[in-house]
Amino acid sequence: MKRAIFIPVMLTLACSGCLHSPPTYPGAGGDNVNPSDYVDAACPDLNGKYEGKGELVEGDAVAQSREQTWRIDRVFPYTDSVDASAVQLAAQLPDGRLQQPLHGSVSASRKRVLKVVVSYPNGKTASYEPTFEDKAKFVCTGRTGKIIWGGPSQSGRSEFGPNHSDAFRALYLDHDGALILERGMQVHMSMFLGAVPTGTAKRFSKYKFRRIQ
Repeated sequence: MKRAIFIPVMLTLACSGCLHSPPTYPGAGGDNVNPSDYVDAACPDLNGKYEGKGELVEGDAVAQSREQTWRIDRVFPYTDSVDASAVQLAAQLPDGRLQQPLHGSVSASRKRVLKVVVSYPNGKTASYEPTFEDKAKFVCTGRTGKIIWGGPSQSGRSEFGPNHSDAFRALYLDHDGALILERGMQVHMSMFLGAVPTGTAKRFSKYKFRRIQ
């Protein structure tokens, strides 16, 4: 069964034009990064210790009202459900709420693989190893560049008609050595009859995780 994509009212108001916007993930053509151009490029050095809560420095109306902060344990991609479960178990309180991470330490485990250790106020830690070894999916643009990834999602259907989406993420360091996360998503909407494009709802947010050491 196809998963429905629900679109908040704020997003529908932000739709651009009557045509679908081009995708914004690596390998999608147009102005997007071409993975084949960076096969031999090194990944940025993200080693360091960062605050557990990232602050929104740029974002759309939804991010400014509902997502003014972001957790560092949701920055790096999980390899599998085991990683996600380990993070949840470490962060979870007896009443089911999740604690805000205190800080996260990032180090190189091996080439294109990082080790992330997140510490919580309850004294617990969660450790996992995000991998960026798939060069067709994860694009590194150099030692002082970015790690970029993303792609299309499963198509779905809203009350207005069929839709599909695409998303991207990017990680890099700013001039202060802080960890920067950029997140973007587009929902391309169409009418029921004839699947006529009705526009694209766009999301974007940028978070800064200050460096501790």
